[in-house]
Amino acid sequence: MAGARETALQGLIAFRRSGAWPDLQLKKLSEGLSGEDAALAAAITYGTLQNRALIDFTLAHVSSIPLKKVMPQVLDALRLGVFQLLFLDRVPDSAAVNETVKLVKKYGGSRAGGYANAVLRKLIALRDADKLPQPGGTPPERLSVQYSHPLWFVRAMLERLGESGCEALLRANNQPAKATLRVNTLKTNAAELTARLAEYGIPCRPTKGLDDALETEHLGNPAALPAFQDGLFYIQDAASQLCVHELAPAPGSFVIDMCAAPGGKTLLCAQLMKNRGRILAMDIHPHKAELIEKNAARYGVDIIQAVAADASKPVKALRESADFVLCDVPCSGMGIIRKKPDIRFKKPEEIAGLPAIQGAILRAAAGYVKPGGRLVYSTCTVLQQENEDVIETFLHSAPEWTMESEKTLWPHIDGTDGFFIARLARM
Repeated sequence: MAGARETALQGLIAFRRSGAWPDLQLKKLSEGLSGEDAALAAAITYGTLQNRALIDFTLAHVSSIPLKKVMPQVLDALRLGVFQLLFLDRVPDSAAVNETVKLVKKYGGSRAGGYANAVLRKLIALRDADKLPQPGGTPPERLSVQYSHPLWFVRAMLERLGESGCEALLRANNQPAKATLRVNTLKTNAAELTARLAEYGIPCRPTKGLDDALETEHLGNPAALPAFQDGLFYIQDAASQLCVHELAPAPGSFVIDMCAAPGGKTLLCAQLMKNRGRILAMDIHPHKAELIEKNAARYGVDIIQAVAADASKPVKALRESADFVLCDVPCSGMGIIRKKPDIRFKKPEEIAGLPAIQGAILRAAAGYVKPGGRLVYSTCTVLQQENEDVIETFLHSAPEWTMESEKTLWPHIDGTDGFFIARLARM
C-alpha cells in the first residue's frame, strides 16, 4: 500500500494528466492510511499545487537539468520534496529528502534518485544560508511567481487594487480559510450550537456582521458531527450568507433561486422566511436538485421545491410571479482561490464565455420578478467582466430596473470569500 507521500505523488500525477482536482483521487488513495498519514497526503498535495509556480521557479535555479527535460513523474516528486522543505515546518529535512529520493528512484530509476538527492541537498544549503533565489522582473511577473497566481489574474488585480492591495489579496488567497457555520435558527440558536460544538472540542466565536453565524479553525470533518447530521448548522462562507441577507426575502413570499445547488443560499432564504411561503430552486443537474430537497428535509424546511432547469432559458409560466429572485450565477470562481487552489490554473480562454451566460441568466431572472420586487445578482469572482460589466449591460437595456446597492467583498479586506453582490429593484 502506498504511504502518505506516494499517495500525494499519485494525486499530482493524476492532476497533471487530467486536470481534475485530486479530491476524489486522494480520498480513494487514502483508504487504509492512518488519519495522520491521510492528512499529510492531503496537506502536501494541495500545498504543492497551491505553490507550484514558486516551487518550479526555485527548482529551476537549483537543478542542473532544465525542468522541461526532467521526467514528469520525477518533477512531480521533486515538487513534493521542495514543498516540504520550504513550507512544512513539522516535517524534518531528513524525512523530506529521504522519502522524496525513494519515490524518485521508484518512479524514475536510481540515476534520477541521485539527481533528486543533489537538488534537495543544494536547496537546503541555500535555504539555511538565506540565499534562496527570489522572483524578480516586473511587478506582475514577480507577484505571479511569488504567490503562484496566473499572470493574467495578477495584472487584472494590479489594475484594480494597486500593487500593495494586489499583493495583500494574493497573500490572503494562500492562507487557510476559517470555517463559517450558519446556525439553523429553525432548530437552534448560536449560543446553544456554540455549547454543543464545544462538547466536541470545537471552539467557535461569533462571525462579525452576522447574528446567526459562527466561525472556527478546528472543524475537522463536519459530516461526522451529530450536530451537522441533525441539521443544526450549514457550512457557508459569510459572503454567501450576506448575499441572501441583501435579498432579505420576507415570510410568506414567493422566492426563485436561479442556480441553487448546492442549496446553502436556498436554505438560508427559507430560514429568513421562517419556513413560510414558497421557494422554487432551480439547477441544471437533476441529481443536484434532488440533493437540495434532501438537505431541506434534514434542516426542517418544507417550503422548497427543487427542479431541474436551465436557468438561462426563460419559463413563461413564471413571468412576473416572484417577490424575490436570487441570481447567483455560474462564474470563474476567482474569488475563492483560497478554498479551491485549482482555480488558479484556469486560463482566460476558459472563462471568456461566462459573461454571456451570466447575462442570459440575469435577463431570465429579471423576467420572473413582480413590479416592486427585488433581485440579487451575485458571483464568487472578483473579475469586473463577470460583475460590474454584466450589471451595467443589463441596466442599459432594462429601464424598469434600478440599482439599490453594489459591493465587492475581498478576502484581504473583509476576511470572506471574494464575492460580488448587486441588489436591484424593479419599479
